[in-house]
Amino acid sequence: MANLRERLSDEPSGGWVLLTEDAYAFAVALLALWHSGRYAISPPNRQPESLRNLQTRAAGILCDRPEWIAEGPSVHPMLSGASGADPDKLPELGPNSPAIELYTSGTTGSEKPVMKTIAHLADEVAELEALWGDRVSDSVFFSTASHQHLYGLLFGVLWPLAAAHVFQSQHFLHAGEAVPKMIDAQSCVLATVPTHLKRLARHSGTEELRGVCRLVFSSGGPLHEETAHEIARTLEYAPLEVLGSTETGGIAWRSQELGRSQNLWTPFPSVLVNCDPENQGMLIRSPFVSVESGDTGFATGDRISPLPNGSFTLEGRLDQVVKIGEKRLDLSPMEAKLREHLLIEDVALLTIDREGTRRVAAVTVPSIAGWDVLDKEGRRSFGRIIRLQLAEDWDPIFHPRYWRMVPQLPENSRGKLTRASLSKLFSISEFDASSSDRPTLIEEFRGPKFLERACVVPHDLSCFPGHFPDGPVVPGVLELDWAIEMAADILGQSPQVESVQSLKFMHPLRPGDSFRIKVCVSAEGKLDLRLWGEEHEFARGRVRLSPEPVGSGDSP
Repeated sequence: MANLRERLSDEPSGGWVLLTEDAYAFAVALLALWHSGRYAISPPNRQPESLRNLQTRAAGILCDRPEWIAEGPSVHPMLSGASGADPDKLPELGPNSPAIELYTSGTTGSEKPVMKTIAHLADEVAELEALWGDRVSDSVFFSTASHQHLYGLLFGVLWPLAAAHVFQSQHFLHAGEAVPKMIDAQSCVLATVPTHLKRLARHSGTEELRGVCRLVFSSGGPLHEETAHEIARTLEYAPLEVLGSTETGGIAWRSQELGRSQNLWTPFPSVLVNCDPENQGMLIRSPFVSVESGDTGFATGDRISPLPNGSFTLEGRLDQVVKIGEKRLDLSPMEAKLREHLLIEDVALLTIDREGTRRVAAVTVPSIAGWDVLDKEGRRSFGRIIRLQLAEDWDPIFHPRYWRMVPQLPENSRGKLTRASLSKLFSISEFDASSSDRPTLIEEFRGPKFLERACVVPHDLSCFPGHFPDGPVVPGVLELDWAIEMAADILGQSPQVESVQSLKFMHPLRPGDSFRIKVCVSAEGKLDLRLWGEEHEFARGRVRLSPEPVGSGDSP
């Protein structure tokens, strides 16, 4: 860190883009920036366009994966080139100095930059240690939440650093990877998000973490009671859920314990929570808030019911109250009602405008029973059954008019559902694409010569009937087609396969399976592909592409 700080002292001042795969490299670079009088800019994602926009105003780039930076030079935090700097001669950090520019998750709109000072981060870390420091003891900290965002930065890097704990520099997103590492640590703490926690709750090896994992934190979105109770039964304690945002930092916490009828949120000791009498909106005053709060406090956009002892219940989002016709509808209770149905595992509601009329739309993850109804009786029957559930509480004008059935809600890397990702499912182009034999896209990362996607296998691929008798399986030729299509996205033209040098299908890919697919294209025309999931590697191989793209020949 001292060596990098010395090098940075001779570089332009101001904000530096900081983007790393490794959490330790991020910590080294962050401290070097601070001690050299500079601050970090953490990109909202690693898409080329986002990085190009940041490069226009940044003093430089620190990155441990040069291939992620399509244009311009970058400095590797662990290979700074300098040596011999004295780590004992570091200037003190001013509490009001800018520390890091983070981005909001974009849940309700576009991503917005938020500046955090040293004091914002230091005060919140001190609060975390005061609340739970005695319970983490000498544990190793694991985090599935990215250190590029506030929650992962605080719980996965800064808190363990400040309290002299070891932290895992890698993010193990799959339970099959994380559980063995956590067991090896003998004593650990996990900071995760609801999507990853749901997978952990269903993993066969999670029981072995009982007595090993001291605390489980969850943030980034609502944790369903069923998941919280599964973890409580397995580990003998419920996860600690943390409510907050990039702008506010941590606000409150709760745990959904077994047998407890009401799970109240308790504000952090330094946070004062009030309720706006006009709309039940939450207003907070907190040393962690890093945006203008106004005279009444920062409005979070959440609706609450406060209790005399200072705790509160969340009643949904203010932006979930919509107007349909001339009547107002709160989408949050309707979502909760739908989740209770036997045919639905998860659901997200939104409104869409068609031909000047606003209607409710539903993105639904059917349960096993739900998929069975869809396969045997079709969408109309499925919708009719669901509407019967809603008829007891809501006028038919409020019932969802448009439906999309998906294997998994389209959450981003922070476990957040954004309105844009939900609305995209109802666009004409996306609807047409979803009816072809493509996987459901959850997330995408790209570089100059590679493309990686997180996907889910749809249940309605046209190849499934009769393939095979023992149950539907994605044919290997279709997996290869997906890889070739991704190569076309990288190259900007459709390539032609000259030869298959090696291709191995190790495990069958079935309906509903989550998987990642990565394609790399070399200058020599070689395409390397890999498909893998939480438990299995599905396929791996290398294909040689023809120098002549499809359609480059003479027209007949």
